[in-house]
Amino acid sequence: MEMKNFSTEKRIHYFSQPGKENTQKTLELAAERAVLLQLKAILVATKSGETALRLAEVSQSSRYSGRIIAVTYHQGFFNDESSTISRDVQKLLSEKNIPIVMSSHALSGVSRSFREKFGGISIPEIIAESYRRISQGFKVAVEITIMAADAGAVSSDQDVVAIGGQSQGADTALVLRPAHQNSFLNLKIKEVICFPS
Repeated sequence: MEMKNFSTEKRIHYFSQPGKENTQKTLELAAERAVLLQLKAILVATKSGETALRLAEVSQSSRYSGRIIAVTYHQGFFNDESSTISRDVQKLLSEKNIPIVMSSHALSGVSRSFREKFGGISIPEIIAESYRRISQGFKVAVEITIMAADAGAVSSDQDVVAIGGQSQGADTALVLRPAHQNSFLNLKIKEVICFPS
């Protein structure tokens, strides 16, 4: 069987600066790409749940009918036993059929505890820092994809759009093939939709 070699051209949107002011455009670009590729899930990193709620609005106007999955910090991340997403926002997300994946950071997790106590750096943190050279949101988008796969929220055999950013909002969107932590090297970054340059 003869393999045909072909090429295609895709656009990447570059933001002049990172930050939450890019959120609306990032969500619009992500939803448009998910519709075009007929993807079944968009993952969105969210601290408070607000970015996930905004994505729900954008998805409706973009006619995206797949699942939206909110991915957030594990319980107790900020040194207490609370979730970063309030009960009221959790209820709103539930009403919109947006599940919440609350999980340990795939690219630091337990190793962060050892670094903070003893110093040094771990392989996952080296990987995270490498992705941060592109953008913080790039690292976050990859990380939430692993977290969602580990939680069983997405399959490792179907591409997804993942949205990340800094501490608030979103400025990066990628198309990825998910992988679990124990098969991290199978994760594929297929497209960069947008990120800050």
